[in-house]
Amino acid sequence: MIILKQKCLWLLAGFMLFGCTKNFEEINTNPNNPATSDSDYIFNYVVKEGAGEYGLQSSYNITYIQHWIMQTSAVWGNSTMPPYTLFDQYRIQNLWEYYYSNLLLNCKILEKMTSNEPEDVNKFQAARIWKAYCFHRVTDLWGDVPYSQAWKLIDEYNPQNISPAYDSQEEIYRALLDELKEASESMDPSKGFYTNDMLFDGDIDRWIIFSNSLRLRLAVRSGNQEVIQELLSDDLLISSNGESAQFNYIETQDAWNPYYGLNIDSKNPSNPELTGTTTPKISELMKLQLEGTGDPRLAIYAQPIELDNMTIRGVPNLMDATKKENQAMGMGVSSTSYIGTFFSGNPTYTNQLLTYAEVCFLRAEAAFRGWSTENTRDWYEKGVRSALSYYNIPEQDAELFLANGGVFNNSLEQIIVQKWIVLYLNGWESFAEYRRTGFPQLKKYDLVLDGIKIESAEWVDVPREYVPGRLPYPDDEIDLNRENYEKAVQNQGGDSYYQQVWWSRKFGDIAYK
Repeated sequence: MIILKQKCLWLLAGFMLFGCTKNFEEINTNPNNPATSDSDYIFNYVVKEGAGEYGLQSSYNITYIQHWIMQTSAVWGNSTMPPYTLFDQYRIQNLWEYYYSNLLLNCKILEKMTSNEPEDVNKFQAARIWKAYCFHRVTDLWGDVPYSQAWKLIDEYNPQNISPAYDSQEEIYRALLDELKEASESMDPSKGFYTNDMLFDGDIDRWIIFSNSLRLRLAVRSGNQEVIQELLSDDLLISSNGESAQFNYIETQDAWNPYYGLNIDSKNPSNPELTGTTTPKISELMKLQLEGTGDPRLAIYAQPIELDNMTIRGVPNLMDATKKENQAMGMGVSSTSYIGTFFSGNPTYTNQLLTYAEVCFLRAEAAFRGWSTENTRDWYEKGVRSALSYYNIPEQDAELFLANGGVFNNSLEQIIVQKWIVLYLNGWESFAEYRRTGFPQLKKYDLVLDGIKIESAEWVDVPREYVPGRLPYPDDEIDLNRENYEKAVQNQGGDSYYQQVWWSRKFGDIAYK
């Protein structure tokens, strides 16, 4: 539970930084530009954790969220708990504690360490920006959560600070939008910065456009037209692939690309029970979308099946592993396609945090909804071109795609589906976009079997109410912060997977019923 852990938060922070980060300094210190202060060290840690998505974030993204949004699938389709495999309380608790007692706690400590010295102004503002980036995922997963009163014990021990109130998600979004604005406007290129910036190499201007672009993401997600128009008027946003926010993994085993690690594990002869089962498979929905529109990314997103080294075949999500559906459909390790080697075959793969393509689709959506006077089609096509260019797909192939399967049809669905494709393997953001818009329309096979013979197979829509809308709160919150927990549950209409968060409810009349 976040509050009681805060009684020992300085001890916790010290233990986390110096006791649980084996080889961290060796891995993450640039020998040509070494970190020399505690704030530099903590900054490196929170960036590595938040952007690298190691451990829990990676595991839960791959095992749950990507499957929910049907970007990838497990080898056998999905679950023994239809319609969706859900986090158990143990994993919910772990994720909650990871954010509050580890990542965000250290972001808050970093703010405190850099808040008083004028020379540290850029360090302080970057800490605020990075905390906002990490925290928006927390509220997007749970909805109402402690925010304004969280981590108060850093400043003062007070019994009231042990049980923080939950802020509404609407209030949190307003606060994040304000904080990002203040932080970007307060940065000073004449002042110093952290000695080892793994995101932008100390480029203050890129931190400013990252902050503004993140603000655009949050403004579109929450429907804040005033902020959208302000940002588009100033136009200090990511404007090329080279300006995208990304995290570069390194070859050292403790810090390499998690998909590469899964691929290595799946080929480890000492673990024969894992052979071929740990690396994600491309989902059938994603495969059919790319194939059906002649999208040149299909050959990048998926590998040919091992049986013939030619065919690309996705795994349908929501196949019940306890039944004969998998056998009837011919699902297996060697008969379906793994995610592409671009992702799983390279230890130094780049994790895309906020891309130019996403910014383009945000601008396209704003124009489509009448929140700006920009041209919807122009920004849609810029988004597609930048997405294909990222994978070094020739310009002529991009133009061919835009003239055929990817031609703009002036629909919100097409904009969001293209964003879903761009966000491949970023389950967190794709899951948020689906809940907000209802796109893409998720699909599953409805099979009628005679033994293991398929009598009929229909590709049917997955009802919206089947899909989780949020994570339930951890049980420790009920035990240790009950009064505030109950207020949050009342405000959100319950505490289950199938309540919707604030911005999802807000957009329900536009996107889906």
